[in-house]
Amino acid sequence: CGSRGGDPGEDGVESAVPQDAVIGLADALVADDRVRPAGLGARDSLRLEAGLPLYGHDITTETDPVSADLTFALSKKRREGGGYLGHGPVMEVLEKGPATKRVGLIVEGRMPAREGAEVYSGDAKVGTVTSGGFSPTLGYPIAMAYVDAAHAAEGGALEIAVRKKRLAAKVSPTPFIPHRYYRGS
Repeated sequence: CGSRGGDPGEDGVESAVPQDAVIGLADALVADDRVRPAGLGARDSLRLEAGLPLYGHDITTETDPVSADLTFALSKKRREGGGYLGHGPVMEVLEKGPATKRVGLIVEGRMPAREGAEVYSGDAKVGTVTSGGFSPTLGYPIAMAYVDAAHAAEGGALEIAVRKKRLAAKVSPTPFIPHRYYRGS
């Protein structure tokens, strides 16, 4: 069986096959000249370019949907009516505004910023990179980070500490590359 999925940032199909058929299916796929295998690095690049947060890195059980820029998942009816675990705290963050926000960062140069790199505004640490890498599609490094809300405005200039250097970065909207998901007929 299969299902459509956009998890890596591109349309795709995920297949579930019996264990004893996996090797035969994989061999048939790579024998086709139109098919090329891709590893997790390629998948992660696509995910990052699409601005999709990865659980355990960009979002955790401690992350609220407002700070993570995921409020699109809360319909107006759900916001008003509640009925879900965490409604009270989420509404409080919506009303007061988040202390930090997940943002996209475009990094100057060729060196990528990786998870855990500290984000600065002048001498003040204002955030931490949660995902980062070189974007093959764009031709330059990109990252996602949580930064203090006061430094989350699009176009804002920040710096990322990487290997005892400060890399210039600019706050960017996500997705870095527009989604072109198949929406059905």
